[in-house]
Amino acid sequence: MFFLGIDIGKNNHVASMLDDFGKPVFKAFSFANTTDGGESLLAKLEKHSADSENLAVGLEATGHYWLSVCSFLRDNGFRQHVINTIQTDGWRKGVEIHKRKTDNIDSLLIADLVRYGDFIEARLPDEAVLSLKNLTRFRTYLVDSISDLKRKVICVLD
Repeated sequence: MFFLGIDIGKNNHVASMLDDFGKPVFKAFSFANTTDGGESLLAKLEKHSADSENLAVGLEATGHYWLSVCSFLRDNGFRQHVINTIQTDGWRKGVEIHKRKTDNIDSLLIADLVRYGDFIEARLPDEAVLSLKNLTRFRTYLVDSISDLKRKVICVLD
């Protein structure tokens, strides 16, 4: 069994893979947040004989940037575990004695956390519900902004 940890970023993600014993198979593989970047990750996994059957993927729910990676991996048949960043921070405090935080270290920590298995997965709605949720939040933001702007205009006019 292999364990892939992906540290999510805006433009680039970093992936590291561990085996059953926690030894790095590869570490610090950076790939772009694009379809081509996802394809390069798949090529890297094939090179190390890590197919969807014997690979567990862990990634953090960071902003909205993880959604495309999650969707891409799901479409390619990979089991994935979406982990809250609070859990990975707690894991870091337990295993990392130095206060280092880099994308490379984080991807290894995520892979190790998935290997250990002591985490609570984030509950993921399906894509349609997630889209509606985002649209509702954006509408609420716009309504609040309009109300605030009206209040400010009235204050200036008074």
